[in-house]
Amino acid sequence: MQPWQYIVLLGAVVLVWAFAAPRRGKKPSAESVSRDSGLEQMENALEQFMENMEESNRSLGELVKSSREQEQAEARLREQRIEELEKQCRLLQEAISAGAGSAQAARQEEAAGAAPMQGEEAGRPLQAPESIRARFKQLFDLEQQGRSVDQIAKELGIHKGEVLLIQQLARQEESVNAR
Repeated sequence: MQPWQYIVLLGAVVLVWAFAAPRRGKKPSAESVSRDSGLEQMENALEQFMENMEESNRSLGELVKSSREQEQAEARLREQRIEELEKQCRLLQEAISAGAGSAQAARQEEAAGAAPMQGEEAGRPLQAPESIRARFKQLFDLEQQGRSVDQIAKELGIHKGEVLLIQQLARQEESVNAR
């Protein structure tokens, strides 16, 4: 309860007590005895009310505290998950960069040693690695149909982050191949 509410309740109790209290010098009559019992009942009712209010305030405070702690725990879990996903994304980007670098090195070696190897590899056709667009054809077909990332993820049964990552990797692969 707020401090002003305690003051109002205390004032009300004092007023009731002042009107109901017997006057000094008068003989206690049956009427004053009934007033005294009524006053005691009112005091008991007010005390019970105040106890109930204090208990309600305590339980409400505990509820707020527990919900705040739960929210903080959930926020920590979300932050950890975000950090894990960012780390995975960095690793995949590094792997793509390394793969693109090794592909360029292989092309240079192939160009440098193409003449001596022509005789050896004449019987075997060269196989280019399968592009990301070819591997995830269904995903890119849905994208061409104008589906959102959420719809694609739901339809393919994969996470939204995976869809975004595949799309980003395909764009990077296209930019590397365009060079």
